[in-house]
Amino acid sequence: MRTAIELLLIVAAIVAVVLGWNALGFSEGHAEEYEDEVMYVICDKGDHVNIRMFPNRKQEPIGYLEPGDKVFLDGQKKNGFVHCTGLSIEGGEGWVHTGYLVEDEPEYVNRTGTIVSRGRTAARKYVNGKRTRWLKPMATVRVYYWSFEWCVTNCGYVRSEFIELDGE
Repeated sequence: MRTAIELLLIVAAIVAVVLGWNALGFSEGHAEEYEDEVMYVICDKGDHVNIRMFPNRKQEPIGYLEPGDKVFLDGQKKNGFVHCTGLSIEGGEGWVHTGYLVEDEPEYVNRTGTIVSRGRTAARKYVNGKRTRWLKPMATVRVYYWSFEWCVTNCGYVRSEFIELDGE
């Protein structure tokens, strides 16, 4: 009869052979193999997004991000926040609310736009956030920042597929 330690060693050896030493974290540079996901800050011009030490809004900010700032997500998510690295604060890391991050770099446009949906369009508090109001088709809004998926307007955050910038 084998002991529990012997069985554990056998299982570890099998895993090492099948998946390689990297699966167990024994290779040098294992952490560097992880490629961070890049996101960009989207918020109104003159506004900022808080960086917090812990993933909740009760914590005092430890720094701020401006529209268009690039952040690197390390995979940790909690309470609607993501842990970011490469930040321009002491320690270089902190928690940022996901409602102010988009996948592509937002462009400052400061132009009027028209709502082009067939029905009402939701204006939100932030990306995928709570609806703050409905916008009627053909309504005019001021668009400050434009990204592939979201726009920051004078009415709130609106999906860019529902806005056509005037003059285009």
